Amino acid sequence: MFSQCTFGSVGNSEEEKLVILQNLIFFNNNQTISVGTNLRSYDDQADDFLNQFSLISNGNTFNITVQTSSYIHWETGTYRINPPNQTLGVSTTGSERSHGVAKTHTPYTVPLDLPADDLYGKFYPFLATSVVSNITQFNITMETGASFLYPNTRSANLPLGVVAIANVSWEEIYIQMTVNRAPDTKTVTILIPQGNKQITPKCKIPIKNGRSGNIEILVSLSALFQDRTVSGTPIRFLNDLFLLGDTTVVISKVSNVNLYNILQQNLQAEDITFSFPGCFPGVER
Repeated sequence: MFSQCTFGSVGNSEEEKLVILQNLIFFNNNQTISVGTNLRSYDDQADDFLNQFSLISNGNTFNITVQTSSYIHWETGTYRINPPNQTLGVSTTGSERSHGVAKTHTPYTVPLDLPADDLYGKFYPFLATSVVSNITQFNITMETGASFLYPNTRSANLPLGVVAIANVSWEEIYIQMTVNRAPDTKTVTILIPQGNKQITPKCKIPIKNGRSGNIEILVSLSALFQDRTVSGTPIRFLNDLFLLGDTTVVISKVSNVNLYNILQQNLQAEDITFSFPGCFPGVER
């Protein structure tokens, strides 16, 4: 039907179609929708006691109780969004096509290199600066049991597309806890200074019209202290904690630095302390 149409006064249907396509792309690129975020602390104990959990380190059981004086001084949290499909710019480059070079990433895991004033080059805040105390307070239930939903999130007006990355930053993380390995108990204070963590999705998190739920980001306090193996070397925070003779331990960048470094590594490890839940390759969240 459109083959006989001149698409307007110019009389050149190809040019007119190109203008229409450009206008459609511009319209789609400038659409935004409001999306909320659920940022929550949790553990995997499947009970109602978020401040109490047990972990095994080097074959021994450690019972941990996080005190109500613990807090996180959040600085900010932001998203980067990528366009939703190839029409809007996510495609293999001409060089990659001509040389048969395979892409090493999916479009939604690496932010595109775009100007800061482009919709897909901007950072979109979802977390307000706030000191949030009593971070193990049970205020909502999820699949793994009790969780604490942080109150300082806010809706963000995001462009249509997919989440490329989330970034959270803090001024300070302060944790007071008791750790018991029968028959011994230690009182531990942890001071983690200003830092940030980039959280990369392993799945597709679409930003689209009709999206029904908030974006979920999890913070696992229990995972912060779990044993891990890196390049064949075991990292055992709790085991190493009990190698100390003191019953009262302060961990900071200037005190018990070996334990502080383990916590920093666990904070930065992929999908350990911070993660998008249920986000696996091939899944849409």
